[in-house]
Amino acid sequence: MKLYNKIIGLLAVLLVLLFASCTDDERLPLVVLDTVEKGAYPRLVDQTDGLINLFDVAGSSYTYQVEFVDEEGGALVAAYVVDLVYDDNDASNGDNSSGPTEYLRMTPDQFTANANGYLEAPSVTITGTQALAAAGVTEDQVSAGDNFNFVGRVELTDGRVFSQSNSSATVVGPAFRGHFNFTMGANCPSDLTGTYSYETTDVWCNGSSVSGTVDIVDQGGGIYNFSDWSFGAYGPCYGAIAAQPTLRFSEVCAEVQFVGFTDSYGDTWTFDSNIEGDKWTINWVNTYGESANSVITSASGEWPFILN
Repeated sequence: MKLYNKIIGLLAVLLVLLFASCTDDERLPLVVLDTVEKGAYPRLVDQTDGLINLFDVAGSSYTYQVEFVDEEGGALVAAYVVDLVYDDNDASNGDNSSGPTEYLRMTPDQFTANANGYLEAPSVTITGTQALAAAGVTEDQVSAGDNFNFVGRVELTDGRVFSQSNSSATVVGPAFRGHFNFTMGANCPSDLTGTYSYETTDVWCNGSSVSGTVDIVDQGGGIYNFSDWSFGAYGPCYGAIAAQPTLRFSEVCAEVQFVGFTDSYGDTWTFDSNIEGDKWTINWVNTYGESANSVITSASGEWPFILN
């Protein structure tokens, strides 16, 4: 039975390759549509990054363009509609979530034929200011992690409607570039990665001082790690450096806080820190009895955040 299934699977792959080789690459989505249901979808032509930078909402934007794929090159499309759903992920100032609200509607009189033989919508640019206004929120009400979700659909002349919810994963996947839905996420981009000098004093084992450099390593999602959380103190005490990768700190919209307190040995660390100009002082101690005072210096000037 397993051999039979493998043979059937191989024949299916060969048939797909045969159809693909005998079809114009630009028209390949039509072959797939024709084997299931004659529908339509907006195919992504071009786009830019769509982050809403909370440090510069007015300067943030997302630009994209789509062409319409159906069995008549987009001629069956009666309207292209995009709704906005605002997802407020921070309930500390009240839940301001809203939508769906119609944000955009285009009709065939706005479409033009492109070189690929499809009708194409005009390029769309959504600024951060426009997104907030459409969701009915102000900059003070938006926090990092909030999402402005745009949900698109194609309405056909025969009354049928196609959206991401009733389209296959193939259509909305990278091969066919179906672009029904997209999100403009609110965040405060930063990059603290780099190599910094430190000076550590009052090392617990002998009261010595040590200096050197330490790396801040980006863990993704605003989470960072020091390459050596002892800031050189393990050297004079143990003759080696332990990275302690489970100890971490986060940076969200220029506010930093420690978020990892238990090391790989199960000991809990406590941090007392402050910033003055280019000096970040971290006095640390753990339940194993290790401790020291460390000062990390930013070579580029003042540290670009405050401690929370």
